[in-house]
Amino acid sequence: MVRGPGGVVLERVLDDVGDVNVFFRVRAAPLDGGWEPVSGWARASGRERLAAEVHRVRGQLGALAGGGAEDVEWRVGASLFHQGLASRMLSPVLAAALCHGAGLRADLLAYQPGRSGPLALGTAQTRAVVLGEDVAAVAAWLEETVVEGVLARVEEALTGLGRISPGLLRGNTGSALAGAARALGAARRDRRADAEAVVRALLERPCLAGTGSYTGVDGAGRATLRRTTCCLYYRVPGGGLCGDCALRRSPGAR
Repeated sequence: MVRGPGGVVLERVLDDVGDVNVFFRVRAAPLDGGWEPVSGWARASGRERLAAEVHRVRGQLGALAGGGAEDVEWRVGASLFHQGLASRMLSPVLAAALCHGAGLRADLLAYQPGRSGPLALGTAQTRAVVLGEDVAAVAAWLEETVVEGVLARVEEALTGLGRISPGLLRGNTGSALAGAARALGAARRDRRADAEAVVRALLERPCLAGTGSYTGVDGAGRATLRRTTCCLYYRVPGGGLCGDCALRRSPGAR
């Protein structure tokens, strides 16, 4: 990592954290006219773009079962679009902060509406503010820039487009955060404890309170989350229950 008077050089940070998995990858380069800010979905002028993203996800899910968008309920497509977006935003912001003390700004993340593949994010941000390296500072940054920032506004826009529970969407955010911490901890073992501590801190704050909690550890010693809501993936043709789903029975339950 390189720091200077203008903060952390972000390109090198994103090159590093992007190695974790695809959800941590953000293109760091000047963005051409084919990119638009993710935050634009929250504006009235961006609702058509947001609706198109939900329709795209419905089509992708329907195709997996040999059908089309019409075979996937709107609220299911909206939920799974949101969960994917939450993962792609929280993962790099968490990793940049924990691994490099760099404040990646969610409000500057952008996407390509005319793409042919899955959602990918980029940013024209070149330098990042230097965050405190403690868990509290990282949790505060995630809350400000992602959870109560861009994602909260996108959630509000989605509930304005169709019938979907705000609590379900916020549950998706908690699940995505825990998933990001799990992936980061698996790839960077020295950051596992801090990543899980960030999740615990945010699950105790009003922004994510009641969305879920850590209930134990798996065979590799990684914390396991049980959420209090369901992302609705089970309603996709051929779908099932996710590992942290509230609809799963607890071990030993009848």
